[in-house]
Amino acid sequence: MKRFIIAFIAAYIFIFFWGWLLNGVFLKDVYAQTPNLWRSQSEMMSLFHWIIIGQALVVFAFVMIYASGFAGGGVIAGIRLGVLLEIAAIGMRMGIYAVQPFPGKMIVYGCISGLIEMIIVGAIVGAIYKPAAARSS
Repeated sequence: MKRFIIAFIAAYIFIFFWGWLLNGVFLKDVYAQTPNLWRSQSEMMSLFHWIIIGQALVVFAFVMIYASGFAGGGVIAGIRLGVLLEIAAIGMRMGIYAVQPFPGKMIVYGCISGLIEMIIVGAIVGAIYKPAAARSS
């Protein structure tokens, strides 16, 4: 349980700051090109708790899946899980692209950044859940 909590906290901190860096800094200008697709800044901030809850649910699911089927595989198993989950997310983004008027480059940026994010989350979780023999060294 201790490793689960530590992995959850570490992965959540990364996802929170990655989201801020990606969306609030790197892609800020890209979002500004499509203001009709987004809530106003004040409205987003009034709903910020939903972002926190959503990110927590993603991290909880990731760590739970890792702990129940990938634990013991270390960093490589975590990265493998991250890639698999991101493949599913890419499929979802393709469906969203088909029904919502997002520019294609936003979908591409989302896929690339999501892959990077999930690889790093997988490495974090895998490092915390490293095999018992490696932990005692």
